[in-house]
Amino acid sequence: MEKHIRTRFSPEKVLKNSTNTVREFGMELLYMSILLASSLLLFFFLVHSVIPEQRNMIDQGAFLFLKPLISKDHTWYAQVVTFFGTGTFLIPSYVFIVFYLIRNNYKKYGMLVSATVISSLLLGWILKPLFHRARPPYPLVTGAGGYSFPSGHALGGFIFSGVLLYLVWNTCKNIYLKWCSSLCFLLFGLMIGLSRIYLHVHYATDVMGSLLLTLAWFSFICIVFRFIYKHEMHERELPEHASGPLPEDLGHYINKGLKTFSGRL
Repeated sequence: MEKHIRTRFSPEKVLKNSTNTVREFGMELLYMSILLASSLLLFFFLVHSVIPEQRNMIDQGAFLFLKPLISKDHTWYAQVVTFFGTGTFLIPSYVFIVFYLIRNNYKKYGMLVSATVISSLLLGWILKPLFHRARPPYPLVTGAGGYSFPSGHALGGFIFSGVLLYLVWNTCKNIYLKWCSSLCFLLFGLMIGLSRIYLHVHYATDVMGSLLLTLAWFSFICIVFRFIYKHEMHERELPEHASGPLPEDLGHYINKGLKTFSGRL
C-alpha cells in the first residue's frame, strides 16, 4: 500500500504533470493570442478597406449568388433559421448552459460563458451606432430596424457556436464526438449568417464582421480567464462534502443524447 502511494505521488510524476500543465497553458495562450491578433487585423481591414466602398465585390457577389434561390419556401426556411440568432432562443439556452455548468462543478466555465455573452451583447450595441451603416435595400422580410454592421443575429449565432465548441473541446474525451459536434456548431452559426444575407437584411460583410468580432472577442475573454485562473481554468471544483466521483463530463451527456436520438429513428 505504501509503495503504491509513493509511486502515485512520486516527485517525478508530479514534476511531469506540472511540466505538461505549464506547456498546455503556454500553448493555449499562444493559439488564443494568434487568433486574437489575426481576427483584429482582418476586422480592421474589413472596416477600413471594404465596407466604406458603396458597392464592394463581396456584398454584390453574395447577393447575386443567392438571388436565383429566392422563393417563398426558401424565405420561410431562412426565417426559421434566423430565429436561432434571436434572444428568444439564445437567452433560455444560455441560462440552461450556465445552470448546467454550475450544477456539474464547471463554475469557471459558467462564469466565462456569462462574461462572454453579456460583454458581446454590449459590444454589438456599441458598434452598430458607431459604424452607422445602413441596411441593404429591398429586404425580403419586414421588421429589421437599426443599423446593419455588425449583424446582431450572426454575432449571437457565432458566439453561441463558439461557446459550445469551447465547452465540448475542453470537457469531452471522445475525439470523434468533438469533431462531429464541432462541424454541427460551425454549420449552425454559418447558416444563421447566411440566412441574414439571403433575407437582404444584412450585407455579407456584416456577417463577416460578426464572425471576426466573435473570434477576436471570445479569444480575448479566454485569455483573460486563463490569466486569472491559470492552471486551474480547466479543473472541475470538488463539491462540498463530496464522497463519490464527480458527475460525468459534458461530452458524456452529448454522446448519450445522440445515442438516444439515433435509437428512436
